[in-house]
Amino acid sequence: MKVLGLVSSPRKGGNGHTLVENILAGAAENGAETELIRLTDVEIKPCLDCGFCKKEGNTTCMQKDAMADIYAKLEAADAVIFGMPIYFGRPNAPFLGFIDRMYAMANPDFSPRLPKDKKFATVITLGGGGLDVVEANHATLAGIFGGMFGWTDCGFLWKNMMHDRKAVAGNPEAIAEAKAFGKKLTE
Repeated sequence: MKVLGLVSSPRKGGNGHTLVENILAGAAENGAETELIRLTDVEIKPCLDCGFCKKEGNTTCMQKDAMADIYAKLEAADAVIFGMPIYFGRPNAPFLGFIDRMYAMANPDFSPRLPKDKKFATVITLGGGGLDVVEANHATLAGIFGGMFGWTDCGFLWKNMMHDRKAVAGNPEAIAEAKAFGKKLTE
């Protein structure tokens, strides 16, 4: 099994990054091949709404950036972990840019270009707000990846009051919870 982690936090080694790393570690303990991509470390240009990806014969975006590699890794993955911080009630800009570029993975009739036999889960960190904010953001991803792409929704892991960038790293219970989440994902 291949598990891909996509993290949009700008804080390398921060809370969301640490949670996704440990989910991947739990998956690896079950024999999964894992990879982590930090969306803030690669160039992802904004969607131009140019229509290239919807023209007959075109199957991807015309832009030459990291998304070409990410599309291939998404296609090869059996499960994907989306890690994102919440800013003002919604995912941060790097994650939204990634989501916009997923438009190229839908055919003109909005059927998916990616295989449907995948799992996905969401890791959400925030500095305030409650479960309602988390559930709303996860529901958006469930609509995209579960609804449009047909992937299996495996739930979410979230942590609140994440102002200290090492809050998760210093919390053995949070680390254990993340590893258990990764193991369950790969059962």
